[in-house]
Amino acid sequence: MVVEGLPRLRFSKASIGFVGDTPLIVDVEMTVNAGEIVGLTGRSGIGKTTLLRTAAGLISTLSGTVECCCTESTRAERGAIGLIPQRLGLVQHQSVGYNVILGALAKASLLQTAFSLPNRVMRDATRDAIEAVGLSDKTLESVNRLSGGQQRRVAIARAMVQNPQLLLADECLGELDAETAREIIDLLRSLARDHGMAILVVDHNPVRVRTFCDRVFQLRGHSLIPFDEEPADRGSTLPLVKEDSA
Repeated sequence: MVVEGLPRLRFSKASIGFVGDTPLIVDVEMTVNAGEIVGLTGRSGIGKTTLLRTAAGLISTLSGTVECCCTESTRAERGAIGLIPQRLGLVQHQSVGYNVILGALAKASLLQTAFSLPNRVMRDATRDAIEAVGLSDKTLESVNRLSGGQQRRVAIARAMVQNPQLLLADECLGELDAETAREIIDLLRSLARDHGMAILVVDHNPVRVRTFCDRVFQLRGHSLIPFDEEPADRGSTLPLVKEDSA
């Protein structure tokens, strides 16, 4: 059971970047709790994706600490962290169902994973996740025949079926029309509210991210700071802002 408000991600005095390079971000202090959505914004190339990949454990901090879905004495459980990368990482020539069930295998036994042998529970969870993102009629369709918005839904369903404690989403609203973006935002809200997930979402659009996140941080220079404007009304209205490519 996920307890709302329990920390799922904590950066403490963390410097982030690549070994041998000048840190992209220094002295990061940030906590993401169960049941909340935290936004991360900033201009392109400033280090948003690097911070997200550090949270996922794909890049080590240069200094300081990052705790993710664990305590100091225990490691995160397998499958506890869900990642929706900016380029989605879908298997283009395979079906929607195939791609989504890969998320279920994140918590499967090594034997099941090696031979792609999902059990009935995994298959049922896959069906439910595909239904939740509105793609039940596309289950057997090849991903490369879907629109960009539909492919993003597949990536979210893949993360949902994993049932992670922490969901990391990198520009999951990029290149979507306003209606599809609203649907994805509603889905993220549901995951936080109904499933108690902690969600950290990167979005280069500061106006949009403030409409649905509980808190927003902004990268400026080499620092991560709380967004210093009054929070927008997080209702159903999504500002229509023309975006540059991510």
